[in-house]
Amino acid sequence: MIASLACVSGFHMPAPAGASREGAATRRGVLQSGFAAAVAAGLPLRADAQLEQVFTVKELPSNMRIALDQNGPLLQLAGDFYAFILYDQVMEPNTWDNIGNLMSSSSSGSTPQPSKLEREIVNPMRIVSLAFPPDAGGDEMAAALGKFQKAMFYLNKKAGRAPGPTQRPSAQEIGVALGHWEEGRVALNEFFATLNEATSTKRLTSIPKDVKAYPRSKKLYTQLQKDAKLCQNRGGQVLADIWGNLMVYGTVPGQEPCGQINMANYFEQAADRPRDKKM
Repeated sequence: MIASLACVSGFHMPAPAGASREGAATRRGVLQSGFAAAVAAGLPLRADAQLEQVFTVKELPSNMRIALDQNGPLLQLAGDFYAFILYDQVMEPNTWDNIGNLMSSSSSGSTPQPSKLEREIVNPMRIVSLAFPPDAGGDEMAAALGKFQKAMFYLNKKAGRAPGPTQRPSAQEIGVALGHWEEGRVALNEFFATLNEATSTKRLTSIPKDVKAYPRSKKLYTQLQKDAKLCQNRGGQVLADIWGNLMVYGTVPGQEPCGQINMANYFEQAADRPRDKKM
């Protein structure tokens, strides 16, 4: 069964627990890809100094610290997406095409492009799990990643295509899809809990079984996505840096072209903070 899931919908199943881990050179390349993954996710990276205050654990060895610095924000965004967006898509069959799109790879010319799921959720999980030694949570994180990928594989099979305007899945079929989402939630929480324990922190927020009780702000998440899209439409952070904060695609001189949101405040949302009243 595991072999049949090895390469589906643009992502790969990890090696089983106990298999030989990546060599140093490969591991280094994987860690360095964290920055590229953040760019692909549309994260306004000008706020790096702010984020460092949130995710850096100075006591960690350098490779573990770098992996956490670069991928901690992406992991929390993955949890936010899972709770705020993917849950609603599962519950509404007319949006099931979005689930298929999330997990579908594409190609640019002759070069295959990983799926959004691979870039923004699976790859950050893989990078972090490889950066931590087996006896420091690495094996547990790799196992949780495998469970998560398996759940996403089955979710895509059940809910990767909208049923059409005249045919709606039964409540039982929607329940099956929700069951796969739940399996993914449990696996993601296992990954977060292991990483929190390995770093002696509580930086990553688990998703409760009652997703409405998720303590982070959907309002702030929505604003962050709008800011990221605005940044991309204006040429992206790299172009903004080249222009030195001058006018970029319609912004006024001196205005931040990639959004005004305080990234540190976004990621510092406490697990016990009140949810937005209107959400």
